[in-house]
Amino acid sequence: MSTPLNPQRLRTVLGEFSTGVTVVTYRDADGRPRGATMNSFTSVSMDPPLVLVSVARGAKACAGLADNEFTVNVLAANQLDVALHFAGKPKDGPIGWHEPASGPPRLTGSAAWLQCRPWRTYDGGDHVLVLGEVECHDARRLEPLIFHRGEFRRSGLKLLRLPRTVTFDGRPAGEWVGRVHELHALSDAGNSGEPLDI
Repeated sequence: MSTPLNPQRLRTVLGEFSTGVTVVTYRDADGRPRGATMNSFTSVSMDPPLVLVSVARGAKACAGLADNEFTVNVLAANQLDVALHFAGKPKDGPIGWHEPASGPPRLTGSAAWLQCRPWRTYDGGDHVLVLGEVECHDARRLEPLIFHRGEFRRSGLKLLRLPRTVTFDGRPAGEWVGRVHELHALSDAGNSGEPLDI
């Protein structure tokens, strides 16, 4: 019999995967603009052009997105207040909405946006997987908002901007840093009692 997973530990492990932050916007039954902050977003297909968002079953957005057009707004680094607003912590001042003549609303100031029509929904346990077909999109070269280890962050330097000739003990930095990571992995294995082969 397998040992049940520790949900908190699983959440911590999953938090090691950095993601961007989006707000998915749509119109409610009365035509008013609505949105929800989500970081479970991914590209699915280029032909047809499909994207996916994972929506908690208990969220208002789950019912709001059912067979409804939506826009995925990829937030810029200066839009933390917007992310928090649509996560249930209202910001002071108005939200910048762009409401096209037809289709779902979108947010102003985002790094990118993808307007979608509903494609399919799938059971995702305590979430619903909503696929949308991208109808139009745009992007600006803005620094993105990042979510990592349960915190909002900014992205760092591009790796190509790092010095390529720095050495430690006569070896390239990449190799030296790699050995440190291996030692860390060995330490973790010793703490958990699990064998590790490096």
